[in-house]
Amino acid sequence: MRTADATKPGPTVAAVDTRFTAMGTDVHVIVVDGPDELLDLAETTIAGLEERWSRFIDDSDVRALARHAGSPVIVSADTYDLVARATAAWRATDGRFDPTVGAAMVAHGYDRDFAAVRATTHRAGATGPAPTPADIRFDPALRAVTLPSGVVFDPGGIGKGLAADLTATRLLEAGAGGALVNIGGDLRALGRPPTGDGWVVTVPDPVDPATELLRLTMPEGALATSSTLRRRWRTTTGEAHHLIDPATGQPTDNGVHSVTVVAGEAWWAEALTKSLHLLGPAGLATLEDAHAVVVTDDGARHSTDGIRGALR
Repeated sequence: MRTADATKPGPTVAAVDTRFTAMGTDVHVIVVDGPDELLDLAETTIAGLEERWSRFIDDSDVRALARHAGSPVIVSADTYDLVARATAAWRATDGRFDPTVGAAMVAHGYDRDFAAVRATTHRAGATGPAPTPADIRFDPALRAVTLPSGVVFDPGGIGKGLAADLTATRLLEAGAGGALVNIGGDLRALGRPPTGDGWVVTVPDPVDPATELLRLTMPEGALATSSTLRRRWRTTTGEAHHLIDPATGQPTDNGVHSVTVVAGEAWWAEALTKSLHLLGPAGLATLEDAHAVVVTDDGARHSTDGIRGALR
């Protein structure tokens, strides 16, 4: 899990923080120059997003979209934004990020909270290429989304990153001087950092989590990491993980352990991690306005020039 350190040397300002669990992972929120009550705002904001976006909550917007596929569904503004951004990311990555891998996730056994998935061995079902979001329809006047029949939207590809973006923004709108929201390692930093040195963020090495992969300082921005090692479970055909190749409907298997991306917004950093998992180190040359580290199965670290100095 990535951490933000609010105790580095340098001139400091008042900062408070809290840790809790949401979206199936650990959350760390730091608020700079704001009342303690903003920590409660962060927790309720993230909890509300989870209630609307979870595939595992019966009355969530995402479940409603699946139940009524083929018909327009009026959703919350946040959910409309989630589906629209996921579709935009699909286009911008030439389909390497695809939010319609939900059926493949279910076929491989990821059909409930991950703690329950990991506890049992699942019978792998038939799967194939993702249907793509090309035919998702949006009605901005009604704030309605229509999924094509048979499409299962998976919010997990950018959900934690977008939740971090939205929560950090709302904390500043509510009076915080600065905020960092870290949801399972997908984080967004906005506004004034707790020290003059900036927001200090560390990323553990995916092969040896006791050591650091990188440590960087940023005035503002976002970071996301995706790893084939973090969410793995057993199926009747072998181990599976949550990073699905949309072209095959199968978990990726191309020699990439993990990808960390630094970008302006966390939802976009998250989408780029999925794209780079498919492209591998060669994909680093395609990045614009972002930096990344790709760790391959042999432990080698491949990075863009702009982040190389942060490697440990």
